[in-house]
Amino acid sequence: MALSQTLSKSLITILALGALYGCSEDPKPQQQPPAESEQEQVQTDEDVSSEGSDTTETQPEAVEEPVAGTTEIKKGLYVYDTDNATFTDCSNNQTYPVAQEGNYYELEATYLALKDEAKQKLLFEVKGEYDMRAPEEGDDVDMLIPSELIGVVHKESCL
Repeated sequence: MALSQTLSKSLITILALGALYGCSEDPKPQQQPPAESEQEQVQTDEDVSSEGSDTTETQPEAVEEPVAGTTEIKKGLYVYDTDNATFTDCSNNQTYPVAQEGNYYELEATYLALKDEAKQKLLFEVKGEYDMRAPEEGDDVDMLIPSELIGVVHKESCL
């Protein structure tokens, strides 16, 4: 009886995750920088500067820096154990607690369905952000707020 309940729960979890994955595809196209308009702008700037005077003044290009609180794709090792999830970011090797908001429960359910042993690390790719949140005790800390699960690789390292 216990085996059939476990199999039933596993099947339901797999079907639910499949449905969530199918529904989570973003129908909006990825935002691409408009290459043609940039070229037109450069040509217009060149035309204006050549008509105005012989000396041209160049302005430095604006460099976009990541803004705190922006949603980005992150790759890291996810571990869930007794109502405590952590995410070790592969880009900086820092470990962050995962806030119980956004798609937290989707990550938890996926992890529980795929792990082979307790406290096993799985390589997750998520869309989310780091933001200050209050833990159960103590001062605010940077936490991962996941907004979308992109993929899981059954690996225990970032390499």
